[in-house]
This record gives sequence, structure tokens and C-alpha cells, in this order.
Amino acid sequence: MNENKTSILITDDDEDICELVSQLLIRNNFNCTTARNGTEMFARLAEKQIDLILLDVMLPGRDGIDLCRQLRSDPGMPPVIMLTARDEEIDRVVGLEVGADDYVVKPFGSRELIARIKTVLRRVRYQPSGASIGTYCFGQWQYNPARMELIDQELTVTVLSSSENDILLALVQNPMIPLSRDRLLSLTKGRNSSAFDRSIDSHISRLRRKLKDDAKSPEIIRTAWGAGYIFSHNVDVQ
Repeated sequence: MNENKTSILITDDDEDICELVSQLLIRNNFNCTTARNGTEMFARLAEKQIDLILLDVMLPGRDGIDLCRQLRSDPGMPPVIMLTARDEEIDRVVGLEVGADDYVVKPFGSRELIARIKTVLRRVRYQPSGASIGTYCFGQWQYNPARMELIDQELTVTVLSSSENDILLALVQNPMIPLSRDRLLSLTKGRNSSAFDRSIDSHISRLRRKLKDDAKSPEIIRTAWGAGYIFSHNVDVQ
């Protein structure tokens, strides 16, 4: 195994899927390893550096949704792309709500999967270091982009997915300025991801919930009809 290559963990109980996806990843210059369930997945994560997880929703024992929720509770865990045979909108929304960075429906094309993987990795790697961006303070909140964390007045920590983190960072760096979806895509380096484009509204909804921002009358991330979204608080950087 080449330690300089990006390492991807495939968590799926279907051996044929694991074999096909492994071959695809190797052909595209990735390292890969596999796990059949959540127990094996966490064992692999403890054994080696993993850069991204492909996580099937329908797993024996704990399902992928529950496992993704646990992964997102630890800011040190890698990004997650959910794999599922279900194409219902509610399934995609639930996957995104528990912190998945993207969602791919089986059967998927090889080009699509590789493009999704590269886009998520590009978004994660673009995040600047903590030393360069510091901590953002607004209202009752402290926001640490390097750790992908929100901290409230009671010092309760809320973990963000990498997509949520990208969007919130773009918003706090441009307070009081309407940002269209295209502009958010540009700022988050996600312009080439149609999936990210389609899910921006879902990411904004999840951010509002995590910020305790009333969805019907938001005070922090306001909707600018026809223009996009506005971060409506003054922001201090520490």
C-alpha cells in the first residue's frame, strides 16, 4: 500500500460491491480497505489513516445512518459519502441531516462515484488551518472552523459536517452580504458538484437547527428572496 495515496474505507456487507468499488478505486490511484459492518469499520479506523468513508445505509446490526451520526460526533473522523439502494428524497435528507457529506444511490456509474469522492475530498482539504482563520464569535456562539465545532454559552459543543462547515465559514467571512447559491458554491470550492448544489438548502436548514435559529423567522442565517442567504450578525474573530 502506498502511504502517499488517499485512503478510502468501503463499509458494505455486499462482497460483490466491495470488490467492484475496490477495483475502481485502485484504478483511480486510491488506496482502499473494506469493512462489512460498524464494528469492522471502527476497527479499521483505529488501525490506519482513512481519508474518506463510503458507508452503506443498509448494514447488519447498526445501520449506516446510526454509524454516520456517531462518526459526526467526533470531529477527528473523516468525511462520509452514504451509499444506498433507496432513492426516496426522505432517505437522502435523513442521510444529510445526520452529517453525511454526500449521498450516492445504487446503482451508480464509476465516473459519478469518483467525481463525488474527489469533490468531497477537495472541499475538506480546502479548509484553512486554525492558525489562519481563528475562532469566529457572533451572538451567543463561538465557531471554530478548524475543529468544525459550534460552542454555545453553556459550552455545549455541536459538531458540523464538512459541508456545513464550508458553508458556515463562507457566511461568517461575508456577514451582511447576500450570497447566492452560485456564490456559495464558488466560495466553498464546490461548483463542480451538482449534488452539493441541490443540497445547499438542506445544509442551510441543518445549520439553522444547530444554531437554534427559528426556521420560520431566522435571525442568524436569513433568506434573501431571489438573492440567496445573508449572515445577519456582526462577527468578531479571535
